[in-house]
Amino acid sequence: MQYLLLPFRVIYKIYYFLFFVLSLVIIYPVIYYLLAKPKRFPKAFVVMRWHAYILMIFAGARLKVSGVENIPKEGAYIICPNHSSFLDIFCLYSIFRRYFVFTGKKEIEKWPLFHIYYTSGMNILVDRTNKSGDFKAMKRMSQEIDRGNPLMIFPEGTISKNAPRMAPFKSGSFAIAIQKQIPVLPVTFVTNWKRLQRTGIWKGKAGPGIAKVVIHKPIFTTGLRKENITQLQSTVEAIINGPLSIYQEVD
Repeated sequence: MQYLLLPFRVIYKIYYFLFFVLSLVIIYPVIYYLLAKPKRFPKAFVVMRWHAYILMIFAGARLKVSGVENIPKEGAYIICPNHSSFLDIFCLYSIFRRYFVFTGKKEIEKWPLFHIYYTSGMNILVDRTNKSGDFKAMKRMSQEIDRGNPLMIFPEGTISKNAPRMAPFKSGSFAIAIQKQIPVLPVTFVTNWKRLQRTGIWKGKAGPGIAKVVIHKPIFTTGLRKENITQLQSTVEAIINGPLSIYQEVD
C-alpha cells in the first residue's frame, strides 16, 4: 500500500513546494515593507496569519483544534509545541490570533525569501553554537516578555526526524519561563507528521487531511526556581507526548 501511495505523495510535495514559493514571492514586497520598521510588525503579523491560513487551505489540511479556551487572553507566556512537520508553523499562525514572537534556529537566515521573517528583527534567531549569540537571543526574549508578548519556542529545536516520536527537548524555553515567572502553554500537533513529514521527496508521509491540534492547560511557573528547570521540562514533555503515544505504538 505504501508503494502505491508513493507517486501521489511525491506529486503532493512538489505541488505544495511550488505553491509555497510562488505565494511567498507574491507577498514578499508587502512583507518587506511591513518588516522595515518595528511599528509595522503587528500589521506584518496579520499578513503572515492570512498567508498561513491560505497555505493550510492549499495543503488540504483542515484544522481540528481542541483546548482553544486554554490560550491565555493577555500577558506573556511561552507557546511550547512539538515540531513534527513543515506545516507546524502555518498551524501556529492560523490558531493564535494575538501577536507573538517566533524563535528559530540561526540557519534560517540562509533560506532564500523566508529568511526575512527572522532577519528583520520581528522574530528571534538563536545561535546555539555561539554563547554570545545565545545570550543576545535570550536578552531579546526577555525584552519581548517584558512588553507582554508571548514567545513561540519549539523545545526540540528542529523538526523531529522520527515524528511522531519527539526529539530530545532543550532547556532554554523552560529556563526563561522560570526566570520571568511566566506560564508555559504545551501544544501537541497530533497528526501534522502525516500531512508533511520531514524526509526527502521519495520518503515519508505527505498528503491532505485533518491537522489535529491539542492545546493543553498552561503550566504556571510562579515560585519555581532554577533547580526546577529539569522537572518543568519533563512535565511539559510528558503532557505534549500524551496524545502522540498511540501513534508511536502503531508506527
